[in-house]
Amino acid sequence: MWEDDRLAFARLQNRLRQRGAGAARAAEKWLTHFVVFDLLRLSETNTICWPYKRRRAALESMFTAAG
Repeated sequence: MWEDDRLAFARLQNRLRQRGAGAARAAEKWLTHFVVFDLLRLSETNTICWPYKRRRAALESMFTAAG
């Protein structure tokens, strides 16, 4: 969830607390985005030991393949 070009984490937390009709209204009002910064596991492989550049390349490749 973005607000003023920044992640609005507090607003996201408030949205997650909603239930029922309130949750539906919040979902319409405050759209969310899935943001991924790092790849710590790929299939059965623990990638934490990999250099960041390698993890980032694998992450980008994964999203490119998924479209």
